[in-house]
Amino acid sequence: MSTATSHYRPVAQQRGEETRARILEAALELFAANGFDGASTRTIAERAGVNLPAIQYYFGSKEGLYRAVVEQFSQNLHAGVAPIAEYIRRELDVGQPSRRKLIDLLCDMLDVIIALILDDSVPNRECRQKFFARMEVEPNPAFDALQDDMVRHVCQPCCDIIGRLIDRPPDDEKVLLHAMTLIGQAKIFCGWGTNRVLRWETIGEARIRAAQLVIREHVQAIFRSTRGR
Repeated sequence: MSTATSHYRPVAQQRGEETRARILEAALELFAANGFDGASTRTIAERAGVNLPAIQYYFGSKEGLYRAVVEQFSQNLHAGVAPIAEYIRRELDVGQPSRRKLIDLLCDMLDVIIALILDDSVPNRECRQKFFARMEVEPNPAFDALQDDMVRHVCQPCCDIIGRLIDRPPDDEKVLLHAMTLIGQAKIFCGWGTNRVLRWETIGEARIRAAQLVIREHVQAIFRSTRGR
């Protein structure tokens, strides 16, 4: 193999990755703004500065492109919550943590969720907010994988903790209601309305911490003394 050929392949691969990234970025923006049905592949290609066949080449179809955008969310979620989810499982496996420890573990999980949602250093955060909000109200089979990740890495650890706090099985309806309510308090920061009410044009570490502390107060108020009631 010639030196010229071996040099060409890494350059071509890099260009291919850059093209794929541009398409994903354009798709995120347009899916967020217009939804799956309202965003055409032609418009996405124009926004990305590529020919229409490039979408088929890299993603197969519009559905494949949408799944790739959702997969980015799954990867970010996994990278953010998998470590705390694994830590919670280890702590619960070794025995019976104290009530204070259980509450701290639950708060730690919610801290991570809030930090992921409010991190304004992430590129295209506003588009990500809109896209996530649309996924909640516009069901799509591609969303199922992300929902499964949410259940496995967020909901299940929370239910395992809450079950011990109120002396009920993790799949008990009351446990699930507590978990969904508390996770919902964290997810509320995905919404545009929340930022508008809070008048948050920028966020930063101080505001992230303020939101985390409020949720911690709610968790402590609910579970400090409540058991099976």
